[in-house]
Amino acid sequence: MLLLASASARRTELLDLINIKHKVVKQDFDESSIIENDPIECSKLIVKGKNQSARSLLNDKDLEYPVLTADTLVFSTDKKIYGKPKNYEANIAMLKEFSGKEHSVFTSVMITTKEKIVTKTCETRVAFCEMSEEEINDYVYSDDGLEKAGGYGIHGPAGKFIAKINGSYTNVVGLPVYETYELIKGIQRS
Repeated sequence: MLLLASASARRTELLDLINIKHKVVKQDFDESSIIENDPIECSKLIVKGKNQSARSLLNDKDLEYPVLTADTLVFSTDKKIYGKPKNYEANIAMLKEFSGKEHSVFTSVMITTKEKIVTKTCETRVAFCEMSEEEINDYVYSDDGLEKAGGYGIHGPAGKFIAKINGSYTNVVGLPVYETYELIKGIQRS
């Protein structure tokens, strides 16, 4: 059994797809408290904070199980981190910046037990096609991107704007499956 400290339905679905038995648990870490500009370090600090928060909220029985936390963020080639858009205007601005360009998606995954901590960060390069203003507006006002890092979900309607990816598709969805499975195997062996 694995405890997933994430409200992301996509992460739950991905764990289900690879037959990892898990239970969703709470964490209350404030991601905005991290002000690191390096995307890898930022992502690692967020997963660490989420993991510590989740473990502090667990009862003694649940502390016997490994706790998995993950954080996905989007980083442009001009060194800008894109979180989840707060409103339609922010979502439109993000997609205009991505249109016809490439950006990186980083996901850090951390699994902890009482004795062990393992972490892995995965990067995927994503290239968007040129999008018209109408296409951007139609997508944004569908509400699909508001709760997603970078303001889009590759696994939904925004997938039609993705010209190319270099790296893990599931990383862009929110949980790099291969890397996560390798971490789980490593924890189970110890």
